[in-house]
Amino acid sequence: MRRGVKVEQVHWATEAARRHGIQVGMFLMWGYDGEELQDIQATIEMVKKCNPDTFLTTVSYPIMNTEYFRKVSGLVTLNGSWAESTDRDYSIAKRLPKAYYEHADRWLKNEVAAHRLQKQDPAGSAELQRDADIAHAALLRWSSAEDVHCTEIHP
Repeated sequence: MRRGVKVEQVHWATEAARRHGIQVGMFLMWGYDGEELQDIQATIEMVKKCNPDTFLTTVSYPIMNTEYFRKVSGLVTLNGSWAESTDRDYSIAKRLPKAYYEHADRWLKNEVAAHRLQKQDPAGSAELQRDADIAHAALLRWSSAEDVHCTEIHP
């Protein structure tokens, strides 16, 4: 999103909020142009390190009159009538398919849950980590495929 926030600032803000008794939530977006598997891995590592109380994900979507919309405007189509649609109804050509982001979500959620359970329930943690590894392997297959793009946008 180009908000200009560094990972170190996120870590600092998370710890500062906790010190003051404030719950931490993160809203994460997949699917920005140029995102690679390493970016998803870095996001997972950040969430594990920050350990927010809650986190949510979505696939990025263009909002009119934003830098992102202008950047992808040549690739954007609206599914449905303008009067009955929202920003989330846009499709972006060459976007990876819905299933790709579902695997990213499963990888994130299972790996973070496994990390949180490591000390108190090693067996449960191992099971969650296996599920995370399966999702990660699915993403690796998507990443190595020749033509994996479609116009699906919703996670």
